[in-house]
Amino acid sequence: MSTQNSSSSADIAQRQQWMSILANASYQELSRRWQQLGLDPECEIIRQPEIGLAKLQGRIGGSGERFNFADTTITRAAVRLNNGTLGYGYLRGRAKQHALLSALIDALMQQAEYAHSLQEAVIQPLAELQQQAKQQQATRAAESKVDFFTVVRGED
Repeated sequence: MSTQNSSSSADIAQRQQWMSILANASYQELSRRWQQLGLDPECEIIRQPEIGLAKLQGRIGGSGERFNFADTTITRAAVRLNNGTLGYGYLRGRAKQHALLSALIDALMQQAEYAHSLQEAVIQPLAELQQQAKQQQATRAAESKVDFFTVVRGED
């Protein structure tokens, strides 16, 4: 029984990872990679892409009480493949086509016949681009780092 829970937890973690990658990708790059695959699966749009708001929360001191500090715009969509598999797309911002394409890819990633090709052609390259962007940002931040040295003075 714990083996089943472990594998479902691993499946959930993998799905969270690819959904995060899809949500954080640029639509142009995602669309370009999708078009290269030439896939055109039939699906039913369960939830048309819609734009709404979500509250952003913080924690006092990083681990204390939660508090709401802002709202952000989100776009969400849901699709169902012919075999009943549901796919969801949630992302920050106003991007209806991006949310719809993310939902379709999410549904297909749950299918063994599509998962490998989508992982290689879409998910992995987008993850690498996002990692490179994070490294470039970290490098720029490190270049501007200032080390302050404080001299303790004695009482005169």
